[in-house]
Amino acid sequence: MKQVLALILIFSVSGCAIVNALTMSKFDNNEYAMVNDIRSAAASAKNKCGAFDENTMVDNLHYQALVLKNYSQYIPDNAPTIKMTTELYDIVQGLNDKYHGNEPVSAAYCKLKLGNIEKNAETIQKSLGSKPR
Repeated sequence: MKQVLALILIFSVSGCAIVNALTMSKFDNNEYAMVNDIRSAAASAKNKCGAFDENTMVDNLHYQALVLKNYSQYIPDNAPTIKMTTELYDIVQGLNDKYHGNEPVSAAYCKLKLGNIEKNAETIQKSLGSKPR
């Protein structure tokens, strides 16, 4: 009797995992590539803060984050990714607002914010990369 109960428990737990795998969106090359572009752009620009036209860099990064957010928005069963990409967009939006405000932006702020964007994008990449193919 104990063995039957153990088997039922095992199948019910693994059944939940199967259902979760079936309701999770699949790996999407485009999402992954867009996050990689944002991460790479932030990493590249981070070491150049104060030495180039940062407004152009911020505008490009903002556009890339918006494209990613909009792309992932209506993919079925993609709620965790939608949340992550929206949060990443919000971070980039904060950087964009700062650069288009009336106060000057320090190189230290630029480096910290870009580092934050880079780390968040890396976290998203790890999550997207672990999706079933």
